[in-house]
Amino acid sequence: MNKLRHSGQSNAAPIATLPQHGTQAAPQPGPLAASEQLVVVTVSYHSGAVLAALAADLSAQSEPAEAWLVVDNSPVSARLDPVPLAAAASGGAPLPVRRLEGREGDGFGAGCNRALEALEQESWQGWVWLLNPDAALPRGDELAQLRQRLRQLPQRALVGTAVADGRGDYEASGGWFDRGFNFRGRRLEPASAIAADPEQPVAVDWLSGCSLALRPAAHRSAPRFDAGFPLYYEDMDLCLRLGRQGAPVLWLSAPAIVHRKGTGSAAPGPRRLQLSSLSYLRFLRRHCPGWVVAVRVLRLLLLTLLRLPLHPQRSLAVLGAMLTVLREPA
Repeated sequence: MNKLRHSGQSNAAPIATLPQHGTQAAPQPGPLAASEQLVVVTVSYHSGAVLAALAADLSAQSEPAEAWLVVDNSPVSARLDPVPLAAAASGGAPLPVRRLEGREGDGFGAGCNRALEALEQESWQGWVWLLNPDAALPRGDELAQLRQRLRQLPQRALVGTAVADGRGDYEASGGWFDRGFNFRGRRLEPASAIAADPEQPVAVDWLSGCSLALRPAAHRSAPRFDAGFPLYYEDMDLCLRLGRQGAPVLWLSAPAIVHRKGTGSAAPGPRRLQLSSLSYLRFLRRHCPGWVVAVRVLRLLLLTLLRLPLHPQRSLAVLGAMLTVLREPA
């Protein structure tokens, strides 16, 4: 397995080396080409409780990743503890794990950008799989499946996978963008797509950042999330921007990950509402026609004012986001 080359400017620090365990390991055909190598990137914000479970799943993969980069976006309030990650697995071949120190309170997009920039400094040529901290890989061959599928796809593609909710249903992990009022109403129905042709990638306009793969080196300009979208809509924005530049946006039925939704990070309710409202409003301004922006913003304002007496903190959080967008559109 080729190691990542470390730049003297990188702020990455090793956390631990997670051993691989389980009985599913298979003989490898030899070193992978640089374009076939895969690193996993996870952004953590108060996510220590669930990262140990993901560590165990990654270490149990039949074809382990070249590395796992964990971006710590709570280095002050809840600095990531490496001990539970190292204790999550035992026996077998190691999985290199690195901690990247993020900035306190940064969002998912900013955290991903920090990892992508660190990999660019190291001249990383392979694929990057963005994976939520509350994701689960129960089969043990998800990485092998993803590698196999990526070999068959365009190198500039953005690739999303099916996301199950743990109860036997699928989450909306991809869809199409319309310029009307219900701009995200056409969502992919995973069960229908799988029933039609489970081997066929589905061309969509957007994918969920919960499980999203890309090969940064294949793009003419470095693909980055817009850090102005601190919570939600950053994945849809990235897909729409790169799609307009000619990058295929493709959804795969396999591998399927399980999303333990709502356990990946922790933030106070009003704070989350302010950040999500900020992302929502900026997305509207960037991608939707003026009449859609006007109607949706007016509706949001009226609903917020009506709720103000009963829910003052939440309402003020939304009003604060609206003022921020007026001052800083993007």
